[in-house]
Amino acid sequence: MKNFIKQLVIFIIPLIVIFIILEYAIRQIPNTYKYKNEWMLQHANNLNTLIVGNSHCMSGINPFFLTNNAFNFANSSQDLERDYFILTKYEDIYAELKQVILSFSYCTLQDKMDYTDKPRLKYYGIYIGYEKYKYSMEITSNITYEKVREYLRDGSLQCSPLGFRVNIPSKDDLNISGIKAAKRHTLNNQESLTDNLKFLNKIIQFCENRQIKLILVTTPTWHTYYEHLDEHQLNQIYSIATEITEDHKNVFYLDFLKDVRFNDKDFSDGDHLSEEGAEKFTKILKNSLDYTFKIKL
Repeated sequence: MKNFIKQLVIFIIPLIVIFIILEYAIRQIPNTYKYKNEWMLQHANNLNTLIVGNSHCMSGINPFFLTNNAFNFANSSQDLERDYFILTKYEDIYAELKQVILSFSYCTLQDKMDYTDKPRLKYYGIYIGYEKYKYSMEITSNITYEKVREYLRDGSLQCSPLGFRVNIPSKDDLNISGIKAAKRHTLNNQESLTDNLKFLNKIIQFCENRQIKLILVTTPTWHTYYEHLDEHQLNQIYSIATEITEDHKNVFYLDFLKDVRFNDKDFSDGDHLSEEGAEKFTKILKNSLDYTFKIKL
């Protein structure tokens, strides 16, 4: 029996060592979560405008075209719980933060990463220090191998120095991808809605207590996306936006969902802007905030 245990230990120890080495190596691969956290730790004290939210803002608002110091900390599928975590993580560093821009998409109040994109949750623990996921492992995730493959293919970070999404894959068919995304984003989860409203209110209060303007933004989409949205879910977004802007003087809302100024060249798929479209939209957003609310970005 002792001999068996000895042989088992001899067999297992090398496997554990290999596991640790692989985990360490994977964590050295550049990724947007690690980069954005390190950027904020170094520069949040000079930040004027912070952009958070899901991929609609990540690929839709390019801080390069904003006048004031701005950074994009939006990420794919990022929900309001993670937005609140990011916003408050650096609160002791902020010295000049004046505006927070937050994705207010069709799916914002119904989407919850715990149900729709669970594999990405580990990034918040590993690279940003979110307590709930700090013991997560890269090597056990099914999307890690996709990340490794992408890095080996082009070796580049998927965001600009200011956090805007770059190196977007080849353009999808706008008509088909718009319909698919609309169906994917049409959810009916009361638990998620309740939880998201809780974190939205926390974000509002955080900004209100620090005299920070909170700007809710619905980004432009292709017509096959907005034509296939559920009317009730869409009206819910508009109703809540109206309610909170009336109740809180520091909250503003701009809706570009069906904006006709955007053509097919401005989109990478049915609900995401291309780099060209993001430049166009960022300039429009900047001018709209200045003209409508006298907010200068």
